[in-house]
Amino acid sequence: MGTMFSFVTPEDTKSNSRVTWESRYEGALYVAVVDKVPVAGISGPWPDGNYALTWWSSRDQETAPSLEFYTSLEIARTRVEELASCPAKVVCAA
Repeated sequence: MGTMFSFVTPEDTKSNSRVTWESRYEGALYVAVVDKVPVAGISGPWPDGNYALTWWSSRDQETAPSLEFYTSLEIARTRVEELASCPAKVVCAA
């Protein structure tokens, strides 16, 4: 049986980022953690070649989980990094 949880090496995380990345299920899922709270997951590639970015519910009950699709893991990770750098309650342009 393979490893269920592991941490991405420091060089896989941008040095000025608030996001810590965790690899789960032997790399099938990457979890973005901000301030010790898992905020999103990236899975894939799926059969169509895309990666699914799932934003999980926050402590803000008005925010529903959402799903976005990207053509590469790096593009999806960049999206998470960009939003993590935005101040709370501010929506950054997509």
